[in-house]
Amino acid sequence: MKTIASLLFVFVFSSNALAQLSCSAWPQWNNFKTHFITPEGRVIDLGSDYSITTSEGQSYALFFALLANDKASFDMLLEWTEVHLSEGDLSTRLPAWQWGIKQNQGQILDSNPASDSDLWIAYTLSQAAILWNERRYAVLSSVLAERIIREETAQIPDLGLTLLPGPAGFEKDNSWKLNPSYAPLFIFAQFAHLYPHSPWQTLHDNSAQLLIDTAPKGVSPDWVNYSVEKGFYHDKSAPATGSYNAIRVYLWASMMAEDAPYKNALTQQFKPFVDSIVSSGKVPLETNAVTGKTAGNAPSGFVAALLPLLAEDNASQTVTALQQQIMMDTRFTTSRYYDSVLYLFGNSALNNRFSIDKNGALTTNWSNECR
Repeated sequence: MKTIASLLFVFVFSSNALAQLSCSAWPQWNNFKTHFITPEGRVIDLGSDYSITTSEGQSYALFFALLANDKASFDMLLEWTEVHLSEGDLSTRLPAWQWGIKQNQGQILDSNPASDSDLWIAYTLSQAAILWNERRYAVLSSVLAERIIREETAQIPDLGLTLLPGPAGFEKDNSWKLNPSYAPLFIFAQFAHLYPHSPWQTLHDNSAQLLIDTAPKGVSPDWVNYSVEKGFYHDKSAPATGSYNAIRVYLWASMMAEDAPYKNALTQQFKPFVDSIVSSGKVPLETNAVTGKTAGNAPSGFVAALLPLLAEDNASQTVTALQQQIMMDTRFTTSRYYDSVLYLFGNSALNNRFSIDKNGALTTNWSNECR
């Protein structure tokens, strides 16, 4: 009887251990860590001048670590970000956008913060505080959220409260340069829920309208200018091209809950783009927000980023064909940072590794299955 009982214990223990492992294991994340993250917690854009690290890279890696239930990596990434991009204190300084190795010395290369990265760091901290029951994350998130509102928004005539790409350098002669991909609506929705006495709901609604108004042909631009006299317009500094920035607009829209405000409006707005991909079977490298025309062939990361939106459109044949296309070119997952980031987002969204409700609250598969 003792032998049977012992075997039964081992079986139950092993089964529980495997269950815990299976609901948090994420091979693609482990691959990303191996190739792009140093043991100290720095995300490297391989092959870039000065082997740069951006606050964007740190923010996305924090989110992926949370999805993977990888708290050790999360804390390591957070510490590196705070020490090297925020001069040791995230609560007193928004992280610098770019850091790198120059003249054999690690240093900040561009001290201007990037609001999209700041949003993702603050958001991920807020959700980590809930999922891992860590109050210090919640406190830091609230301080960052307050600084974003204070330092990275502006009251723009006729647009109202608007997110700027950073604290400095995006306003000139009563004209503002804006980036639609910097505005994941679910983050604003969650902050409106967490901090109801701050103007996040206003920023959410204004940003949703900006996303719609800057994509009249169903495709979003990387950058757009705005002035009271001209409205939204494009020039050499902000051409109508949509590519490496704009790809995230569709990704963020696909991550919104079906019953989230503006979800249906955005889905309908981008329907021409989705239809063109289904019709051609190809994802373009570039789009033109003014004409709607497309050009070039997108890298695998772009394809992966669009799979969740295509899946929502019930374009199953197109999704399957594009998945096979990605499988034939997996070399990017060991050498191309940005493609790999888009792949992790697209892969995890498509495979329901997480969900985001209408208020922007994150649920991970491990938080559902591993408790």
